[in-house]
Amino acid sequence: MPAFSVRPALLLAALIPAAAVDPEDYVDVLMGTRSRIDLSDGNVLPFIGRPWAMNLWAPQTNNYAPNAAGKAWWFHPDDRELYGIRCTHQPSPWINDYGNFLINSEIGPMWEQYPDKASSFHSVSYRPYQYDVQLDAHCDGLGNCLTINLTGTEHGAILKITFPPYDKDATGWDQTRRVWLMVGDNSTDAIDVNADAGTITGWTQANNGGVPKSHEPAPGASAADDDADDDQCESTMTVKKSVGYSGNDVYRFQVNDTDPDGAAKVCLQQCCADERCKAWTIDLPSGGGDRFNCSGAFPCCWIKSVAEDNGARGSHVSGYKKGFGPQTLVTHFHHYFHLETTPKASKAGIKQKVSDHLFDSGILGYLEFAPEVSEVTVRIATSFISPDMAKVALARELPANKSFEQVAMDSKKRWNEVLSTIDVTLPSDDSGDDLEIDLSAKEGVHVSTKRSQASEYAEARKKTLYSSMYRASLFPRSLAEIDGDGHVVHYSAYDEQGRTFPGEIAADSGFWDAYRTVYQLGALIHPEQYAKMIQGWMNAYREQGWLPGWPSPGERGAMAATMQDCVVADAIVRDMVPGLDLNEAYKAIAKDAFTVQPPGAKKGREGLDEYLKYGYLAADGKASDQVAASLNFMLCDYSISLAAAKLGRDDDAKALAQRAANWRKLFDRTATGGSHGVPGFFRPKLMNGTFESSFDVYAWGGLNHEYTEAAPYQYRFYVPHDPEGLAEAYGGGDVMCKALEEMMTTAPTYHLGSWGLHHEQVEMVEFCFGQYEHNNQPVHHVLYMFKGAGCPAQGQKWLRYAQDNLYNERVGYSGDEDNGEMSSWFVLSSLGLYQLVPGSEFYEIGSPTWETATVKVGDDKVLKINAPGNSPDTPYVKSVSFNGTPLNALRVKFSDLRQGGELQFEMTGDADEAQRFYEARRG
Repeated sequence: MPAFSVRPALLLAALIPAAAVDPEDYVDVLMGTRSRIDLSDGNVLPFIGRPWAMNLWAPQTNNYAPNAAGKAWWFHPDDRELYGIRCTHQPSPWINDYGNFLINSEIGPMWEQYPDKASSFHSVSYRPYQYDVQLDAHCDGLGNCLTINLTGTEHGAILKITFPPYDKDATGWDQTRRVWLMVGDNSTDAIDVNADAGTITGWTQANNGGVPKSHEPAPGASAADDDADDDQCESTMTVKKSVGYSGNDVYRFQVNDTDPDGAAKVCLQQCCADERCKAWTIDLPSGGGDRFNCSGAFPCCWIKSVAEDNGARGSHVSGYKKGFGPQTLVTHFHHYFHLETTPKASKAGIKQKVSDHLFDSGILGYLEFAPEVSEVTVRIATSFISPDMAKVALARELPANKSFEQVAMDSKKRWNEVLSTIDVTLPSDDSGDDLEIDLSAKEGVHVSTKRSQASEYAEARKKTLYSSMYRASLFPRSLAEIDGDGHVVHYSAYDEQGRTFPGEIAADSGFWDAYRTVYQLGALIHPEQYAKMIQGWMNAYREQGWLPGWPSPGERGAMAATMQDCVVADAIVRDMVPGLDLNEAYKAIAKDAFTVQPPGAKKGREGLDEYLKYGYLAADGKASDQVAASLNFMLCDYSISLAAAKLGRDDDAKALAQRAANWRKLFDRTATGGSHGVPGFFRPKLMNGTFESSFDVYAWGGLNHEYTEAAPYQYRFYVPHDPEGLAEAYGGGDVMCKALEEMMTTAPTYHLGSWGLHHEQVEMVEFCFGQYEHNNQPVHHVLYMFKGAGCPAQGQKWLRYAQDNLYNERVGYSGDEDNGEMSSWFVLSSLGLYQLVPGSEFYEIGSPTWETATVKVGDDKVLKINAPGNSPDTPYVKSVSFNGTPLNALRVKFSDLRQGGELQFEMTGDADEAQRFYEARRG
């Protein structure tokens, strides 16, 4: 029998401020960051910024990446070196970053190579809205150190940088103050610096996919053309050795592969026409000589234009590179930045081919300040549209007359607005009574504890709640911007030319994960933001022609099935998004359901033609993840059928509902895990209608890549849209209840199937219980399937156990948090609510954690959730009512919750009593 309470680690509330007043005070930004590539306790980053902001900021502390994949793990709380504060859009290390760059400050000589660019550091504070850090390499002998305070806005950030006092007697210590910004690739990125203006501007094209690229014809110039222009250019040209590279795809020209010098000559001709060219720097071979360094499989030349430079100010470097043949693949993606300092700088410069190990060949622009300068304020804003839009965002969000402290307080206020949508209480030490709380988790030892410990438990649970709400309020992010006329516009990562369109756009939501909880929580407590995101996905559909499945910033094509259909179908049924064209939204999801995927596309359903033919994806067919994808297709079909019924499309509704019932074709009532256990699993099936002969319930990925990120055991109950039907297929609810309980209590066994060893298997053994792999999303509905089998009390027991033991300070999260999904699961479940089927009008009743919860549901309406006397010892629901009406089926309409009211629970510690009441009231 499991404990129904918290591990001792949960009582450690050391990081909660002594006088926690605001919800933001409870947030632990570091929860879930103690992850490695082989073991995740969240795989999240300590994001600083604002809710759903376009940009987030985090310290980059880990540059020891062993390979390309490892470069996405660039922060760990145990790291002791700081390389800079990173502007980041990374939703997951498995997706990686885009539009990222580093900002930092230093004193003394400039180091250009790893590891000397780093400093040891002490992070004074991590808050959702502010990061404070001390750099130990830049201190005086009296303990005064360089400190950086950062707070973010929607499209930018402000930094207050404080230097140690100038020591005029320390003649051997170079006390030059410096602020720098580094982008990661000198062949695609660019930086300009201007000391007089105190600015660093430029762009990065950093990405890991999901950005538009197109072939554009070359302008047609050749090495033999325009000799007169060449002569003119030669007359103003100074040739000298290059100090490095800088680059950006600006000029495109034809190349003769056998004549690299001719290619370089054409490059000069092309660039010479640019009025910004004042002098020329041409890269010569490292050994010297007069031959242009253009050779290899893709002949090219590197050109650098340098504006007139007085030696101290106004240095301007931008690169021009091209020449891969008559057609050029152009990336239509830029993240523009505009940085300004107060005071202005005394000197500016650019270093190229800088390496900090992650940025292997970067460009670094810097501004230097006199040693007497004690404080520098840095304001920066960015845009995916244009440099001018970055300046517009800077003027709007970070005007020069607004101090760091004012911006930080605005950010703190915004976080408290978002987090205060839920206010909770648990029994505390107010009454002075003792309370029995089991602190031993799985060991089953019951410990008597005083109310003071109960109060600590309550505080720790609040910490978990608000930390989870913080995570649930970051993604999907908005990439929308506001132009100079106040209009909402966005860069499109779906348009082949990367053009700008009106309206909202969203990004960084892996629907395979997020469809389960993120949008359900958003619709309940953040309806305005939820509406923006749905409109954002519809804009993506308009620009791409398909709904995206894993956008970051555009379609990445990751994960199986089209779970975005569930989210949009749910939005159609809710009908709460102002201006949403329901028929157009239905057209988008129906396209996934009925239109066969184009060859090689990352859009639509892989293998849909086979699915339509057989009712499932055949194990000997062309698609992958056949069992998992089939079950996901069926769930989406069911959700779309609900949307079709809502819109009166009865034929579609009927056809889709019939397709959704085909899970029976893959369910084998006789399949077992060996000589023991309740039979009944979903199995791979061939085109001829027979099951594959070999089967192992513990083989992750299956024996031939039929299951996604799990084994057959984790997909055993993957029919959230028909739990009663699944119980019937098992031979009755009592049999399914036994199978569910077996999943919770059997050994956490795994076999190395076709998927091999990944971090998910390790986490299941380390953090979870039985075969209930809560560290990954395929089981997140399972604890709510107990009711469909007729044994809700058993599910309530495990729901409370999961809340207390899989979300806490010791564990963080039990696996990848995944763009707010795991956090949203906790928030909803702690309220006693969960939507089992997207598109259903009902939320299921679970086991609430709180004694009271006050939930703002929009339009000044409030939902009160009351569970008098609720404690870790009372996980079972004896009765529940809404506005006085009994909810005998243990479910409540979302439309009723949205109107506000009172959800009243009567909790008990007696499972049999709760079960008897359920059966009696169910009739």
